[in-house]
Amino acid sequence: MSDPLILAIETSVENGSVAILKGEKVILERSFFAGRKPSATLWAPLKEVMEEISSLSAIVVGIGPGSYNGSRVGIAAAQGIALNFGCPVIPLCSFEGVTSNSSRTLAIGDARRGHFSLQQLSEGRLLGSFSLVDNEKLAEALRASAENNEEVFSFDEPNRFPVAADLQQLIHRKTSSARTLAAAYLKRSESEREKLSQTVAEPFYLREPHITVGKRKSLLER
Repeated sequence: MSDPLILAIETSVENGSVAILKGEKVILERSFFAGRKPSATLWAPLKEVMEEISSLSAIVVGIGPGSYNGSRVGIAAAQGIALNFGCPVIPLCSFEGVTSNSSRTLAIGDARRGHFSLQQLSEGRLLGSFSLVDNEKLAEALRASAENNEEVFSFDEPNRFPVAADLQQLIHRKTSSARTLAAAYLKRSESEREKLSQTVAEPFYLREPHITVGKRKSLLER
């Protein structure tokens, strides 16, 4: 049996990409600047790679964290193409598309309003819960990672984080790509792939703790 074709889409990071893979071999890959208007810049490279195929077994899409708008555009594109080909959409956290030489890593991000995100990964896969911390807890996490020889990476520039200069130097700016997301998916077992295929694709920021409940009562409660 020939290797199935997989389409991968990553638009939650600044430099977006799309790729077609046959098994682990990349058939065609295109990169583009997603910026603030991924809905305008995605379609030309996506159309180019789609012209090379007539069937698909799965579509892997990066769901962030990163650009909320970019994640939504990528997911919407994946869902539309999946309807046409009758294949599943595979949502993966974009952190899993980051390559590293360390088995344990810490992904951090600027969550705005004085908060910062922390996510541990083991062998490139999410480990434990995503959390939000203040700058003091962020500094503690960076020191702990240094002591444990863990690599720290972020989609943001290191100078975005209000910590001492020696701690900023520990932060490596990295990114995710369609190719590496697909590779992360292919490393999963058959049972894990099946579970992912049944997972609803939604932007990472729609999940707790990013959702906050409004303090004002609704009109129905007044």
